[in-house]
Amino acid sequence: MERESEELAVWAAEVLNRGLLSENREEIRRAFVEWFVRHGGAGSVPAQITSPFDGSDGSDGSEETLVEVEGRHFEAWLLSGKGGALTDLFELIDRFEQTPWLPEPTPQRADPTARSSERVPQVSEPAAQLSGHPARSSERTPQLSERTPQLSGPAAPLSGPAALASSGDAVGYYGGNYHGPVVGVLNQHTYATPPGVFVVPDPAGWPTVEGADLVTLGVRPAGRRATGPGLPPYVPRDLDETLRGWTTQDRLLVITGGPLTGKSRTAWAAVVRETEPGTRVYAPAPGTDLRGLPALLRGRDGAYVLWLDELEGHLGEHGLTVGLLAELRTLGVPVVATMGDDAYDTHRFGGGPASRLMTLARSERVSSGWSEQEVERLTGLRDDRLGEALDRRGATGVTQYLAIGAELRAQWQRAGRSNSRHPYGYLLIRAATDLARCGVTGDIPRRLLEETCRSYGAGRSAGRPDAESFQEAVDWAVQPLHGVTGMLVPGAPLRVGESEETWRPYGSLVADMEQEAARAVPEAVWRCALEGTKYDAGVHLNVRATADILFSARARDGDAGAMHMLSLLSENEATALDWLRKAVDAGKKELAGQVGERLLGQGEAEEALPYLRVAAEAKPDGPQARLVGEAHLALAEQWLRKAVADADMAATHRLGDLLLGRGDLSEAMDHYIGAEMQGYTPVARSAAVSFLLSHEEEAAEVLLARAAADGDEGAAELLADIRKPRQSLDDAAGYFAGDGRLDATHQAVVAEKMGLPEEARQGYEQGHARGDAYAAYRLALLLEKQDNPAEATLWYRKAADMGHPAARKALAERSEDTATVRE
Repeated sequence: MERESEELAVWAAEVLNRGLLSENREEIRRAFVEWFVRHGGAGSVPAQITSPFDGSDGSDGSEETLVEVEGRHFEAWLLSGKGGALTDLFELIDRFEQTPWLPEPTPQRADPTARSSERVPQVSEPAAQLSGHPARSSERTPQLSERTPQLSGPAAPLSGPAALASSGDAVGYYGGNYHGPVVGVLNQHTYATPPGVFVVPDPAGWPTVEGADLVTLGVRPAGRRATGPGLPPYVPRDLDETLRGWTTQDRLLVITGGPLTGKSRTAWAAVVRETEPGTRVYAPAPGTDLRGLPALLRGRDGAYVLWLDELEGHLGEHGLTVGLLAELRTLGVPVVATMGDDAYDTHRFGGGPASRLMTLARSERVSSGWSEQEVERLTGLRDDRLGEALDRRGATGVTQYLAIGAELRAQWQRAGRSNSRHPYGYLLIRAATDLARCGVTGDIPRRLLEETCRSYGAGRSAGRPDAESFQEAVDWAVQPLHGVTGMLVPGAPLRVGESEETWRPYGSLVADMEQEAARAVPEAVWRCALEGTKYDAGVHLNVRATADILFSARARDGDAGAMHMLSLLSENEATALDWLRKAVDAGKKELAGQVGERLLGQGEAEEALPYLRVAAEAKPDGPQARLVGEAHLALAEQWLRKAVADADMAATHRLGDLLLGRGDLSEAMDHYIGAEMQGYTPVARSAAVSFLLSHEEEAAEVLLARAAADGDEGAAELLADIRKPRQSLDDAAGYFAGDGRLDATHQAVVAEKMGLPEEARQGYEQGHARGDAYAAYRLALLLEKQDNPAEATLWYRKAADMGHPAARKALAERSEDTATVRE
């Protein structure tokens, strides 16, 4: 985080420096001044951007005001993580990064080799403070050699307002052009304020309790997504009652607590209750020199309060001490401060001046947990932001949810840039939030998260996920921000696949994504959610219901993708097919093959053909071409049967061939015999083949001889084959001695026939190793013959796992659950 803050700070300084040398410099200056005030107080504004400008654009030869804001001016407030500084600075950079420069300034600078003994006039204190902001030694004190024309001798030709100045007038050397002689004495002032220490501004300019900006005081904003203006209403805490009247008894009140528990808001509520609206509040930046505060307030009318958010930054000899607290008590100025628990314990029990100061303070702790009474008060306020925090906060507190949301969102979005160090982490959070939007409630298993990350494919918007492993992404995503929570929250163990790990996205990230209607959850993620949530019937049902509501509305608007999703959701086959057809007709031509195959399976070959042709033309090397053929076969059977009903013998013959080809021997023989009985002689060879398959060789030979005599060459070859001697087992073994994938199994069958069970077993095992389920099934049968039912069942299971139907049937007969059988 420190490295990224440093880079961002340098980037912001470059944008500011460019902007202050542009035509929009006043707008840019005001915007950045507001950022410093909001996140560090008025005393934190660098003097470089509050110095007066000369109002020229450089076209008349005058010098442009030099700007030297550095990254260090931003970095302290970024590292503090206070008040959404990171998010707000991003917005400023985006807003002003493309601001064009004015013509390049050509400032005159003092010769860096000049000796220190040479007199170089310095800007006087009044000139240095024209902006109303005191100079401090930690910032770069404006030098005449850099900011004003060089003077030589007792007088130099000047022009402009200085020509009208009379003796005794104070003339500033910033701004304007001088057209007459001016004698000026420039005094250099060296301040004793230590580096990094800021000076207290005039109390007359302090904000009042009534008009103070709580975010400037340290209250974290409730995120940029807030539905209402400003901060949500304050929910009275149980602690409030115990703090009533604290100003009359205690002059130093310290509110402590864990990270983002609402310390600042609770402390401010105590200030509002116990002070008048017109009371002026001083909230100095850390490191401000507070020693002169009593002198500034002594003798002044009105009421004042000192506000020290994160008190540890205001301790030390220049900050709040026991002596300063005593002076402020005498003046009736109460001090209210906040501290984290760890910082309080360190200073309270660590000894030294800070420890003595803490013993004088009244400390009260704000818990992250909320009592039933506090929750009742929250719900009574009926604020959407508070209600969301209550519902989605998980294990964190309400105030933590409100404060951490914008920070988590910024952290995730930064990981989406092209040069991110966490590309897989970005994808992981997107997957988790998208799954939550799909209705995946509760903890998400590791397998589902990994599959969802893969589903984005080339459409991912982050860098290459393979630059970071899944586990590295998880380690980054679960890292708590500000000690509160990570973007991904570990869940309860749940065995899904090979892992029991589960996580869920933090609630604010899901709420952010739900409000981004412009970015829909990809259909691939929906499919992952539908398929990957079968580990829990309730979660799966919720995903289906969520998807049905969403995609029904989109389908009514003509969205083809939504129609496809509805086909996947439907449990009714006819309804699913109807939505699938609508999706294809609406433009999703890639689904045409699925439609055609389903229609063909229902016997609707004629309706299937147009869809199958579209699919085959789009992908001719796929199964669609075969399906087109099968559709034609189905249509051929339909029309041949119609012709057979009209006593067409040629159709009867062809229908018999079609039925024989698909193995329907009995019906094929009926058609052949019917044609033969009607005297249709071309059916002779086909009828003979059916007789051979029925071991009726003599009748087959008679028919083949007739067909051969009629000139049927195929019949003549077949007649010659059946007159050959029967093949021996040795011949069969030789035939299957090749290297085909099924040869080992077939050789084993021959070996078993030859009475060689051990050789058969080896062959079956080899066939199974080659992926032949039939080999495992045959080995199971062999083991049954050898009276080894236990091992036979094992091999039936192996065959069933590979999808062999006879093995599944055998296991079912043994009351084995084939759906859960695994090797």
